[in-house]
Amino acid sequence: MSPPSRRDALRLAGLAGVSALAGCRSVTPWSGPNEQPPRSVGTSWSPSAETWRFPHGDLRNTASSPHGVQTAPSVAWQDSFDGGRSTTPTGAIVAATPERVITARRFGSEVQLHAEDATDGTRRWSRWIVYPPDGRTPTFGGLVDGTVYVTDGGTDVVAVDASDGTVRWRRSLYDRVADSVPDKYLSVAGSPAEFAARALATPEIVYVQSSYGVHGIAPRDGTEQWRLYLGAHHDADALEEPRGLAVADRRIWAVYDGTVQSLFTIELSDGQPEIERVPSPLQSPSRPVVPGYRDAVFTHDIVWASKPQETLAVGTTDEGAEWEFPGHTGSGGVAYSSLATDGERVFVCVSHEQQDRLLVFALHASTGKLDWLFREPLADRDASPSDSGEFRLCRPAVTGDCLVVGYGTLPETAAGRGEIVAISRTDGRVCWRTSLRLAPCSVSMTSARLFVTGRQGGVVALTEESG
Repeated sequence: MSPPSRRDALRLAGLAGVSALAGCRSVTPWSGPNEQPPRSVGTSWSPSAETWRFPHGDLRNTASSPHGVQTAPSVAWQDSFDGGRSTTPTGAIVAATPERVITARRFGSEVQLHAEDATDGTRRWSRWIVYPPDGRTPTFGGLVDGTVYVTDGGTDVVAVDASDGTVRWRRSLYDRVADSVPDKYLSVAGSPAEFAARALATPEIVYVQSSYGVHGIAPRDGTEQWRLYLGAHHDADALEEPRGLAVADRRIWAVYDGTVQSLFTIELSDGQPEIERVPSPLQSPSRPVVPGYRDAVFTHDIVWASKPQETLAVGTTDEGAEWEFPGHTGSGGVAYSSLATDGERVFVCVSHEQQDRLLVFALHASTGKLDWLFREPLADRDASPSDSGEFRLCRPAVTGDCLVVGYGTLPETAAGRGEIVAISRTDGRVCWRTSLRLAPCSVSMTSARLFVTGRQGGVVALTEESG
């Protein structure tokens, strides 16, 4: 009998580590103050395939679209970089449709939302959203029924009219629970800044993750419909570091970091929520990516690290960690990307200082087995992960038959430079590549355009059409 592989050993170690805590369902007794059980959880709704309604593609964070660009695209238009009120803004795509693209830039204690015409880049509106100076990074909960949902990184959820940038409502969930719940159950620090609300919107309910648990609020006015305290299913008194939600039909996933990293799954049984907790073997786990109905995959919520991680990605089911894919264990700086999936495979990008190249891993979602590996030398491209201040990987995205990946360097006072590469998602061959006059941050695909945002703000619209 041959000895077990390193991957098998990691999988067995992961299963052993979680066996004592995973697989144990509990039905919430709803004994917490002012709690009301939801009539349903999850949703059967999904956004139109013509659009990119969420920063990570959809409610399951798949970062995928059925539409794609088959040949090297040309630039339809580019929003010029403007450092504006800060030298360190952060750019991101909030949502995109064939008519409009909405992007965000973070400056100190404010976020600036922009809406631009998807055809020619004309600015339609701009809106500043203030958030607490000591709060966390604001997050974006999707564009649903004409409303963009934003959290301020602390306590508030903000609804913005996508047509003109008007703030429809702003609600603090912390105010609603602070009067009836001891501080220690709200956060380790017991402060509103640690509440760290994150939203994910649907037409029926806006799901919000916090250090308290999961809340359901009404899209029309932000009133809280129900809340679900998760601390009773945790080893510590209080939850820490909300990292992200995923939502599917009749099911919710919620990831937490902190003293004990955890992935919670929530569904209804006989009208009462069933909660299962799987401890995460990863430090700083990312938001869950859901390839199928009952499984989730996550990686590190890290963009660059001086100490490489031993595990690159983890696949879980209700029974616990099903597989762990090993990461690089050498020395030197490492850049990481988020995950994307086509339902069969999950994709993650890594760039090691020692190897000086971009690596793209395609893993089977159910087993973690390596399907293919793409290698891109960086030595002759004036880019290296050894520079933690400048080098970053772009969020990958599945677009049609391709996986779009990217990398770039970001000087302090310019938009930077970079490249995106389209790779066949079935075999890892290069379909096309194009250089950019910005450091790419994220990619979004609609039925009409491929949009790339820069880390310093700005957006490039790419199309197969000439001009």
